Amino acid sequence: MPSMVEPQQLKLEAIEALINARDVNDLSIREIMKDILDDAQMAAFLPDSLCQIDPRTGDVIVYNSSRATRLHMTTGAPPVDSRDEHCPICAAKSTGVIDLQPLSEGFTFINKNLYPILHPVEHLHDDARGVPMYPDPYHHGRSSYGMHLLQWTSSIHDRDWHNMPLADCLVCFDRLAVLEHKLLTDSEGFMPASDQVLQKLPHRSGEVDMTGGIKTFGYVSIIKNFGHAAGASMTHGHQQIGFSNIMPQRYFNNFSFMQRNQQTFSEYMLRENPQRLMVRDYGHAVLVVPYFMKRPFNMLVLVKDHRKQYIHQLTADERRDLVTAMVAAIQAIITIMPQMGKAPAYNININNGPGAGVYLELLASTQLTGGFEHIGLWVCQASPHEVAAQLRQVVNA
Repeated sequence: MPSMVEPQQLKLEAIEALINARDVNDLSIREIMKDILDDAQMAAFLPDSLCQIDPRTGDVIVYNSSRATRLHMTTGAPPVDSRDEHCPICAAKSTGVIDLQPLSEGFTFINKNLYPILHPVEHLHDDARGVPMYPDPYHHGRSSYGMHLLQWTSSIHDRDWHNMPLADCLVCFDRLAVLEHKLLTDSEGFMPASDQVLQKLPHRSGEVDMTGGIKTFGYVSIIKNFGHAAGASMTHGHQQIGFSNIMPQRYFNNFSFMQRNQQTFSEYMLRENPQRLMVRDYGHAVLVVPYFMKRPFNMLVLVKDHRKQYIHQLTADERRDLVTAMVAAIQAIITIMPQMGKAPAYNININNGPGAGVYLELLASTQLTGGFEHIGLWVCQASPHEVAAQLRQVVNA
């Protein structure tokens, strides 16, 4: 007999007063910035707007000590089931909503992160404006600014990519694509050109266009943390969107790969990754285990048209196949990790930007990181070929 217990969820009427726009396209970047700057409840949790860079690796570090005070960082262990009586999202303790779209049940929405790692700067010094990596000879730190937004996959607490209808998943991904496009193309004067640093690097002859044919500003980073071991501080499924003047190291790595090899990383992997490590071909995208797998059950989703630089450039069919592959990978992780005696936990990084080729990286929290890994010597407790075989059994079941 089906359960009569109502699912834990956020009711639309509970946040009607917080909705600034049901479609992010109805807001300009300036309006979004003003909404963030005018939000009084965020005032106590603002970042330092300071960035330092590790000279050995290029790793970028931003600072916000107030994030240590987040409710779900201080209340101990996360709940063991799908209900969370302290979920602030279900309780409508939310910041202003800038995008909301209905799903087959409930809705998905985008709002501001109450504890941002990036924040608009009202009075940026002229020597820093529009320059993402200006010199810092005295190591005072570079100005870091931008926006930190959240997409809540569903208003129903226990719904996320792995247990929602594909049509709903596509709505969620489409909203990320719309937001990416809005941020990148409507931010001239607020953000530096996305390829500004890249233009200053030595280019090899015969190089293809790195920009994807469009003028973009700033850097959009889309990530997901799921599970306590993967750094998720809340159990309500969500994605994080960072929009920054500072180029994340992965952007630079992807571009540097392109410079060295005259091909995107996606193009290289589509050709060079051994066929034995193919998990499944979805048409416009493939799910693979990389031959350099650092941790068991890490996977890549590669879009076959490696010329695409951003998710908003993907066709509807490409987005469908990419999302289908991503969902299959997530479902496999959630199936396999309990068999390993571990609670499901993973991270997803969407790789985009000049010279990247769109690809997703799924990092399962299957093995701890130790000292060898911190010096760049990764010790992986599984064979990529055995992992790929196991994944094929689960994905194709």
